[in-house]
Amino acid sequence: MWARKATVAMDPEHYSTSQLHEESELGASELAVSSARLAHLQSITDSALGYMSLEEMLSELLERIRGGLGADTAAILLLDEDRDVLLARAARGLEEEVRQGVQVPLARGFAGRVAAERRPIVIEDLDHADVVNPILRQKGIRSMLGVPVQVEGRVIGVMHIGTLRRRDFDGDDIALLQLAADRAALGIDNAHRTEQRAVTEALQRTLLPEALPQLPGIVFSARYLPAGTAVRIGGDWYDVFPLPNGKIALVVGDVVGRGVVAATVMAEIRTSLRAFLLEGHELVKAMTLLNELVLTMGRNRGATVATLQLDLERSELELVNAGHLPPLLMSPHGEVRLLDDVTSMPVGMRAATRYESTRHPFDTGSVLLLYTDGLVERRGESIEDGLERLRGAALLATDDDNSPLADRVYRAMIRAATLEDDLALLAVESVPLGETLEATLPARPAVVAGLRRTLGRWLAAAGADEEALFDVTLSTSEAATNAIEHAYGLRESTFTVRCAREGGQVTVTVTDKGRWRAVRPMGGGRGLEIMRRLMDSVEVERSPQGTVVTMTRRLSDAP
Repeated sequence: MWARKATVAMDPEHYSTSQLHEESELGASELAVSSARLAHLQSITDSALGYMSLEEMLSELLERIRGGLGADTAAILLLDEDRDVLLARAARGLEEEVRQGVQVPLARGFAGRVAAERRPIVIEDLDHADVVNPILRQKGIRSMLGVPVQVEGRVIGVMHIGTLRRRDFDGDDIALLQLAADRAALGIDNAHRTEQRAVTEALQRTLLPEALPQLPGIVFSARYLPAGTAVRIGGDWYDVFPLPNGKIALVVGDVVGRGVVAATVMAEIRTSLRAFLLEGHELVKAMTLLNELVLTMGRNRGATVATLQLDLERSELELVNAGHLPPLLMSPHGEVRLLDDVTSMPVGMRAATRYESTRHPFDTGSVLLLYTDGLVERRGESIEDGLERLRGAALLATDDDNSPLADRVYRAMIRAATLEDDLALLAVESVPLGETLEATLPARPAVVAGLRRTLGRWLAAAGADEEALFDVTLSTSEAATNAIEHAYGLRESTFTVRCAREGGQVTVTVTDKGRWRAVRPMGGGRGLEIMRRLMDSVEVERSPQGTVVTMTRRLSDAP
């Protein structure tokens, strides 16, 4: 491209000595230029650049470009797709662009036009051009050349150079700068993939539940997957957590859009909804507060959210759906239906949106599936087809192996299709409690309400009358509270509750691994007295390894 242009062969006799000398000098000059171009080309494609950090690579590449093209400045701006602006990332000779955080709207100004039109642009005289970056004029830049930075045909930024004197950039200048932009694109793309993977993994660890609750009679399983082979960040999420009233909150949602902004909005929505529910608000009120909050974020972002409360004592679900795909509920008899009775507007779309709740039985043997659209939507088919496929997958999954239900449903849904969008799936199963109930729980006061409800469910199934159910539940609650308050204090630990039935009698054992404190909280100290009055027998064994409280009670006073 930069080799000396070929000359037409002519008879030397037609040339004078001076003409021959001039051509010789011209040939030497062109050869020197070609050699310099080749050296600059080699410096740009130098494989050693690939072993530098992104910042080091961009800085070194811009310096080589500035020297190779005889420019006074060189800079690269990267595209923020969520805001449609170009952000100054690296510069040489014009470092103020980076220090001041220059932003250029897409399709506006010099760099904005290069990105929007996807082609090189030359400005011979900056005084007669539309430039939105004031630093260029402040520094006296006269002429500019910019080219798009692209990855697989997708513009990710702009690289430009500038001179303090007026200059006509030629085709060789454009080709060399475009080569540098292509070289930078490789490093930027690799760095973005690595960075995005790290951020995605961090978000998954911090924004999704660390571990699903372990509750007697309830089995939770979940899957979360980003779309495609590249790791991307999205706004899909699920959540499971106990409430102060002893119920279990179940949430699934999807923020409009993708990328870091969608993930950030998702984090705020997830945390806010948790806070509203943990404050004790009813589902309808919590969703109303969430809608008002999202409207004030000012990011023009909405989200679909389905929120449920699982009442283990009543074997019932309460649902509020804000524009999300309907949860799927399977009865113990294999009847599958979508809970699409009432669906309101997504949060963040309209002020004063009214939300309604519906209630559904969740007896032993029932299955609930919460999911985002990535599980059921496929290009070229209607959403109804995807929901019908989910019905079949749910029925098929119940007869499959012993792997988690969420994994079985996922395999059945994705078996003949490629994942095209992010996916979140939460499966909830109600299983028989059995003759023995055993649970290891965190030593926190918030778990006691849930323990009472679970125990009440188990006692009712065991045939306990109303009086025995009250006595055993309250006594176990007192024993658990003693373990939390006296054995551990402020330390994080666990305690175990085991209930076994033999004939008409139940034995409850509460075990901790701490050492009970001699000084008890103000107003405390009556737990053992209550247990002894309500239960048929109470034994307390203390040792350096912990405390074991064993209680027995008849399930019915009837002969």
